[in-house]
Amino acid sequence: MKCLQKKKPLLVTLALSVALLMAFSLAAFASDGVKLGVSDESGDVGDEVTVEITAENALDHEGGQFDLSFDDDVVEPVSASRGAMVPDDISGNLFDYNLELEDGKLRIMWVIAEGAEEDSGVIGTIDFEILEEGETDLTFSNIVFSPEGVEAADPSAGSIVYEEPVDEKQQAIDEANEAIAALPAVEDITLADKEDVENARDLVNKAKELGAVDDDFDELSKLEDAEEKIVKLEAIKEADDAILALPHVDVLTLDDKPDVEAARALVNRAKEDYGAVDEDFEYLSTLEACENRIKELEGEVPTPPTGDLNYLLPLGLLVVLAGLLFYIKRSKAAVK
Repeated sequence: MKCLQKKKPLLVTLALSVALLMAFSLAAFASDGVKLGVSDESGDVGDEVTVEITAENALDHEGGQFDLSFDDDVVEPVSASRGAMVPDDISGNLFDYNLELEDGKLRIMWVIAEGAEEDSGVIGTIDFEILEEGETDLTFSNIVFSPEGVEAADPSAGSIVYEEPVDEKQQAIDEANEAIAALPAVEDITLADKEDVENARDLVNKAKELGAVDDDFDELSKLEDAEEKIVKLEAIKEADDAILALPHVDVLTLDDKPDVEAARALVNRAKEDYGAVDEDFEYLSTLEACENRIKELEGEVPTPPTGDLNYLLPLGLLVVLAGLLFYIKRSKAAVK
């Protein structure tokens, strides 16, 4: 059996020895005393995991000792280190350990010469190697505190659990496939779905960075079709927005001709590059009316329809007058 390291001063050893004489059983632990705890950790076989030993309600205590039990078929202690509650820059402080106290049990001992300055904190850490699949509890026994009169509360046990390693690539592929599956059918895609489409693409790219390939994604073509639909809808919206920004046809001037031509160029781009059709544009008739008005302002004959009732009215009056003259002539001829 390995002995504790022989590096503590004589006075510290004597102080701790007095404290050890005050040892008591777990059944005698007080509810308001210093409470020890150990963290829960997990990992794969071969991994080293670090558990923290903490103390609560520990202000002014000057040290202590405990044994920690574990299943030595599942884990093996590798090393231990002092925590912030036992700083190494104060004379007389000590952190010592015996990782081979007996099979399945180790011992930790510490001294805080001037008393703990914090009510809670980390006494130390212990590194364990996981030897095989399984689980082990980490339980305290033989707890002693210094100085005389410092009591112990019921400690909190911890554990180390074997955890099957996560296949990060497969996890990323699954997340991407779920995001793609959640997208609407391409015919139902709207600009409101843009964020979800972009998120699905980001997840695909993340999986590819981890080594995934196109064949790993069940519905990659669905995502690609959705992306194309979003681009098409954005082109249509850009054209419609440009049309909406034009002045009303009644106040249109030749100075607005460049804006009218720019709106038509956006419509043509959406058609030629993304397969849009006239029915996709909400304000196409407004653009056509503006184009006809520009032709009129330039002295050209407008392409029917003129696009505004203000221009149909004179034409209608001419038709009515022509009909009236024809009626008058026929009436005169009948009288004769």
